[in-house]
Amino acid sequence: MSVGPTAVGGDIPHWKAFMVKLEAAEAEFARGRPADFKMLWSHTDDVTLSGGLGGAIELGWTKVAMRLDWASANYVDGVRSRQEFNGSVEGNFAYLVQKEVIEARIGGQAERSKQELRVTMVFRRGSDGWRIIHRHADSQSNAGGYRVTAADQPPR
Repeated sequence: MSVGPTAVGGDIPHWKAFMVKLEAAEAEFARGRPADFKMLWSHTDDVTLSGGLGGAIELGWTKVAMRLDWASANYVDGVRSRQEFNGSVEGNFAYLVQKEVIEARIGGQAERSKQELRVTMVFRRGSDGWRIIHRHADSQSNAGGYRVTAADQPPR
């Protein structure tokens, strides 16, 4: 189930425009193409990522960018949907809490799998517009979902 990209902050034009870009970028990410999603991140040393495929919490744009490339490469022919639960847009900060479902061939598997994630994202608005500064995703369910093992982790 997907909700419109304007449920939280839908009456704020600059936020609404950012959410349309974010939704499209996350759909591309689930197809193994991370470039558009990476462009929506702040490229600063204070960004953090705790990814839905497991592994270390990354700090700083260089490490976050490498983790995003690695994570997106684990998805082939993905389809993504989301259900927004809560969030707020106040001044130059915003957050979203949502459930994401990605159906794809994950981690080199021949068959499609479903990955259900609980996601929290934090955003900051600067001179270049809204940017992601934090994303935390974890598995909604271990039943039938794909989870990366320690051997699958990217090099550190």
